[in-house]
This record gives sequence, structure tokens and C-alpha cells, in this order.
Amino acid sequence: MTTCCTPSTTAPSAPVGNEQALRKPRYSTSASDQVYTIKVELPGVPKDAVTIGFDQNVLSVEAARREPAPSSWKPLHRELNDLGYALRLRLNAPIDEDRLSALFTDGVLVITLPIREAAKPRQIAVN
Repeated sequence: MTTCCTPSTTAPSAPVGNEQALRKPRYSTSASDQVYTIKVELPGVPKDAVTIGFDQNVLSVEAARREPAPSSWKPLHRELNDLGYALRLRLNAPIDEDRLSALFTDGVLVITLPIREAAKPRQIAVN
């Protein structure tokens, strides 16, 4: 059985000015004959800050977490800061783009990528 995907060689863009650096989030993949499932951990990221794209069999996930601070706040020490996540995976089978779905619950993004009918393994009867 082959793996479902490989990290894409396309690197996330480097930070410019005061933008945050992008980190690769933790993720796991699973596959069946009919669907790939990718789970991505995005702790502290709100749902509206997640962007998912799919182009030429490359899945891209980008997310941002912002730590708001009052204007009068003067930090003495800060370990929690704005984080940006970027993940790009190249899928190893043709995906049915019309049936892609994503669910975001409790900081975990679950992306379901159905495999196109023509790409599914088939049994051939021997006469």
C-alpha cells in the first residue's frame, strides 16, 4: 500500500517585517480504497482563521492564531505570541474535488478527500 501524500516541495512564504513565522502543524493521514483523511492540529486557532485550498492535487492548509493584548498592556515576558501555520501535501491519487469536506472541532481540522472512481482499485474476474 502506498502512502496517501507527501509533503510538497513548495515552501511557505518567509515572514516579512513584523509578520509571524509560519510553522508546520502536527498532522496525521489515513487512507482507505475510497477516501484519504487528514487530521491537522491547530490549537488556539479560531475557525474563521483557517484557509484550505486544493489545486493540482496539492492540499494547502493555512491558519493564524492571534493573542490579543490590551493597548495599555506592557509585557515583561511573553512566550505566547501570534502563530501562523502552513501545511502543503501532494496527494498520490486523483481526488474527487466536488466531494471534498472539512470539519473543524476543538482545534482539530479533519479533511476528507474522496478518491475519484477511476482511480479506485478494482477486482478483475478470471475466466
